[in-house]
Amino acid sequence: MNKLKLTFILIIAVIIGLFVLQNMDFLLAKKSFTLNLFFIQTYSTPELPTGIILLISFVTGLFVAYVFSLFERFRLNGEIKGMKYTIDSNIDKISELKSEVVSLKKKFSSGKTDNIPV
Repeated sequence: MNKLKLTFILIIAVIIGLFVLQNMDFLLAKKSFTLNLFFIQTYSTPELPTGIILLISFVTGLFVAYVFSLFERFRLNGEIKGMKYTIDSNIDKISELKSEVVSLKKKFSSGKTDNIPV
């Protein structure tokens, strides 16, 4: 499994390397990124290489996805705690019922059958 993972990572690295080498002119071309949200003043970045702008966009997307996954993780942790509580209460109930069955078996096996309807 470790060799397969290493091979997969190596293939991805080679593909990324080929992409960078073949698009070096585009990635190094300096561009200015303009952000216009209509309700605030238009913001323009200083001229940066296109590769840096793409990298910043990618990292920002990763951060936003991580933040949204945190909310889901907190919600699921709450559900897990509730389910663990339910499991514990069910285990307690099962042990009570098992002890009740054992006591009833002892009662009927000891010869006290006077309460049994015929």
